[in-house]
Amino acid sequence: MRRSLAILAAVFAVTALTAGDARAAEPLDLDLTRLGAPTAAVWESAGFLPAEAAVLAGNARVRFARLSSDLALAFSAPLAQPGSTTGYSGFAFGFEATYAQVHHGVIGSPVGAIVAEDYWVTREMKPNELFIPSIHVRKALPLSIELGGRFMYLSQSSYYGAQIEAKWALLEGFTVLPDVAVRGAYTLVLGQRDLRLHTTEFDAIVSKRFGVNAVSSLTPYLAGRFTIMGASTDVMAFRPEFAADGTPLPPATPGELAASSAAFPSVSGLFYRTTAGVRLTAFATFLNAEVTYYGGGKFKAKDAAPAYFVPKSVTGSFKFGFEF
Repeated sequence: MRRSLAILAAVFAVTALTAGDARAAEPLDLDLTRLGAPTAAVWESAGFLPAEAAVLAGNARVRFARLSSDLALAFSAPLAQPGSTTGYSGFAFGFEATYAQVHHGVIGSPVGAIVAEDYWVTREMKPNELFIPSIHVRKALPLSIELGGRFMYLSQSSYYGAQIEAKWALLEGFTVLPDVAVRGAYTLVLGQRDLRLHTTEFDAIVSKRFGVNAVSSLTPYLAGRFTIMGASTDVMAFRPEFAADGTPLPPATPGELAASSAAFPSVSGLFYRTTAGVRLTAFATFLNAEVTYYGGGKFKAKDAAPAYFVPKSVTGSFKFGFEF
């Protein structure tokens, strides 16, 4: 078993050199076939025993779940707004920069949770953080309702994200009471031809504005955030160049190519995060700085895949914009 598992790295490392260079254009572009085949049948077609194939397929699904979780948390991280809206006819436009912590390699986890190794299957880089600049637009409506949208780009990659959001201020504009709002957002990650990744957020935001020198204000805010991730892939070819015993495989026939093709099954997760930030406003301009903390968690897939652990992470976001 251990020898076969060790051969796995060689099998898919060689595959990566051919598939990855052909398909990736940027250092952080991903080749999802290097995660390993998600079904035991593909491994068995390469000569692995059924018991070994089941373990390898399960670990591949864990790697995919960990990678999807990191991307989902990064693209949905920025909040960059207090509980108040921009006012009845207000409009806000801002530029954002987000640094999201990610992990790779061997990471400690609770007992019973699989550790996913080398799941950041990038072209060149093994990132410790992701840099995501974005443009954020918010427009107020009557009844303290606000709509917004973001366009995000993952630096050094071909990937980008689109987000729509809606916020309703339950309390707003009182002298003593804080501003309280609920927010919902939907984010779709695009640019990876095989990956289908999206998140749905439900947030509760509390903030309080304090005047400074009559022309500016300081607004600290705190948010509790629930994020639901959904991820899956298209059917991909996982045909290795070497069999389990290390011998080269001949070119695949159409039947063999079909037997080595599979899709990662849908994976989902519910994450709770806390965001704390502060906003400085002067005339029509504002600056935001915030930190989002995720405490880590253990997850169990629906398809009998091994349990996996998503470690804690910290994300920082900064914003400069105009509100009028």
